Amino acid sequence: MVKYRITSLLLMADGQALLKAVFPAWDGETASFDQSEIVVTFATPQTPVDLGPLVKVEIVPQSE
Repeated sequence: MVKYRITSLLLMADGQALLKAVFPAWDGETASFDQSEIVVTFATPQTPVDLGPLVKVEIVPQSE
C-alpha cells in the first residue's frame, strides 16, 4: 500500500476533482478530504500528474 498526501495553495472546494486530476487512475480508492489536504491510498505506486508549483504531492511514510 502506498499513501500520498496532496496539498495545494488553491482552494480545495472540490477535492475529488483535484484528486482525479492528480491521479487520473483513481477509481474510488480510500481517500480523506479536508480543506488543507487530501490523503489517498493505492495498492501500488502511482505516478502523479504535475499540476505545477501550487499542487504538491508527497508519499506519506509508512509510520504515519
